Amino acid sequence: MDTQGTGGSRVEIRSIPWQFSARGYELLDQLFVPLLSTAQLANDLMGVRARGESSAEQAATFMAGELLRDVSFIPVRAREEGAFHLYQLDFGADTFEVKTSVFSGQTNKEALFRVKVQGRIRGDKFQVLDSTTGAALFSFTRFEAEKRDFFVREFPFLAHESRKDPELFEHGGDVLARETIDLVLGIPLSRELVTVRVEKLAGSLEAEVKSPTSDAAIMKLSLSALNNISKAVKIIAEYLAANPSARKLVDSSSVVPQTETVVPQQKNGEVKPG
Repeated sequence: MDTQGTGGSRVEIRSIPWQFSARGYELLDQLFVPLLSTAQLANDLMGVRARGESSAEQAATFMAGELLRDVSFIPVRAREEGAFHLYQLDFGADTFEVKTSVFSGQTNKEALFRVKVQGRIRGDKFQVLDSTTGAALFSFTRFEAEKRDFFVREFPFLAHESRKDPELFEHGGDVLARETIDLVLGIPLSRELVTVRVEKLAGSLEAEVKSPTSDAAIMKLSLSALNNISKAVKIIAEYLAANPSARKLVDSSSVVPQTETVVPQQKNGEVKPG
């Protein structure tokens, strides 16, 4: 049984005596939604909500069994701190938590820090906390987590900006008005995901949605919408769907087909869809 090595991801399930190491999964978006989906399946199959503690242990066992079926996961006894992402599941308490490192690289601004993502196995909203101070930074939904590149682009940006100014995504208003924002968002349209750029200058009371390639203006966005990323995505999606001329401003290079999120499987050393 392996007890060495750092990096990648680890999964810790309460009542199971081992952690499960997956060194090949070094990105948060590789496992976040698949593990949450499997945990919700275990929760539903074992009837945790209705049957209580005994069924919670059965759900934990089921979850561990699913991980053991995937050769990417290796059971390890050592409780090491070297993993990039540590997932902690507690079926009895209905909690799904992740301790992860965030790297944010912007113009003349770079930061590396740890955050904790916490939510409920049966829920769809997650809170991000600063691991050092315990301060709440921002929240996101499962809908956002399922978007392509959310954990690569939006998550680091939101974590960095809200850590720098905790009031930024909490109160908005005058605080948000003083900020400069340059953010890339994935907007779901039918069976496609369109990428747009959201730009706001310091002192401005509204943001401008643009094509990320041509910089052509598409629409304006209020500060209240920027306070809620889910709301902003919905507003932009509805506008593009209702305005074909605006939709044409986003060229084909910014459109990628949406795919379903599935639990990754591995065969002969290659990751394949489940």
